[in-house]
Amino acid sequence: MSRLAVSSASAAIDLERPLDRGGRVLNGAVTPLEIAKPQAAVASSRLFYGWVMVPLAMAVMIASAPGQTYGFMSFNRSLRESLSLSQTEFSGIYLLATLCAAAPLSYLGRLTDRFGLKRSLLVSIAAMAGVCFLASTAQNSMMLLAACFGLRMIGAGLMSLLATNTLAAWFDRRLGLACGIMQFGGAASVAIVPICLLYAIDGVGWRGTFAVIGVGLLAALWPLIAMFYRERPNDVGQHLDGDARPPVWSEAVVTGRMGTTAPLRVVDEAHPPSLDLQDALRTRVFWLLLVSTAVWSLIATGLMFHVESLLTACQLTMAETAWATPLMAVSMAAVLLGGGLLVDRISIRILLTAALLCVAAGCIVLANVSGVLALAAYGVYGVGQGLMTVVGSASWAKFFGPAHLGHIRGTAMTVGIACSALGPLVMGASVDYLGGFEPSLWLFTAVATFVAAVGAVAGGGEVAAGTVVE
Repeated sequence: MSRLAVSSASAAIDLERPLDRGGRVLNGAVTPLEIAKPQAAVASSRLFYGWVMVPLAMAVMIASAPGQTYGFMSFNRSLRESLSLSQTEFSGIYLLATLCAAAPLSYLGRLTDRFGLKRSLLVSIAAMAGVCFLASTAQNSMMLLAACFGLRMIGAGLMSLLATNTLAAWFDRRLGLACGIMQFGGAASVAIVPICLLYAIDGVGWRGTFAVIGVGLLAALWPLIAMFYRERPNDVGQHLDGDARPPVWSEAVVTGRMGTTAPLRVVDEAHPPSLDLQDALRTRVFWLLLVSTAVWSLIATGLMFHVESLLTACQLTMAETAWATPLMAVSMAAVLLGGGLLVDRISIRILLTAALLCVAAGCIVLANVSGVLALAAYGVYGVGQGLMTVVGSASWAKFFGPAHLGHIRGTAMTVGIACSALGPLVMGASVDYLGGFEPSLWLFTAVATFVAAVGAVAGGGEVAAGTVVE
């Protein structure tokens, strides 16, 4: 085994084009590492178990629906009427529960790094079932607050984190594609789950619906994960992406805005090059992803939480309003079909900018259009949601590696979920105190456009190549 030293000064590249785990730049010019890169990996003749993990991760993502805004919103009217809550009171409970749920996610993400993905998933699924049973017994606003806290922390937070981190343990070059496939299933659930929940609520009531979900999690998903889930390729005698040979990683250094450095160390196959949270905080790409995620969460959650009231204000009937979620899901799914490949080939800045401009355009449509044309806002929003979803699923692992991914993504989700709590409250307050949704929509448009513009012109940090092993 030989070692080839490469000058870090001669290999400086833009961090917006992440390294793959062979030390090369994705979608970038040839770097000095190409001089000493190993031979191209040969695909294994065996079925790669990673493709079994994709539908398992998809199932976990779909099961998180009761804690996601698109799932929880199905209970909106039933909960408000049953517990005699106003729009602002209900939004306030959602805000407080979500803020509290966001706080421990960084710590919980760190625990998943420590105890492993499978054990964390089994505990999370059991806990989610327990929270659903609690929600089915809610008699007042305090019990609803406790149930909402659990649904948001475990569903929107922990289960979503574990689903995406699962694929990062199995894929490298094909991570974007795998995440796109998983999120395609998530997009389908956005269209199907709310309809199923509404039918269930109509049939057995909102209490019975929560109880049925809890039973389903314990009877179906928990055994499925227990029997078929595997932590990493090594557990079944395989390698990342199904390659016949293990990958060879290089040492690299990430340079942040202030000139600080964070080493990506050469390690064995079971522990790929990774940054911890402290090192990630020194890079510009971390802050670009974090701020974009926060703004997206703020606006998107508000638009989904108040979808019924928003479109009613745009003079749509209830039957016409029901088309908003399926339309959004279809446009989102269309983007996800190719979005995974885009993440592997196109600058993250471009994709983030496009996603934020889509949500800004959707807000403009809702603020200015009435009638069925207002549904176009959710079609445009779905395009942005598709871009943002696949970027968020794949980018963290591509830039920072899998070793501390739970801690890093948990921290990002703390910020994102906290901001998601503000969106419904801002829109609810806009209706109650400013006479309509329009002021909040124009505010969201301004914020999204500003962040998109900053992201489009902001430079990334630098990656300087160090040593490659061949």
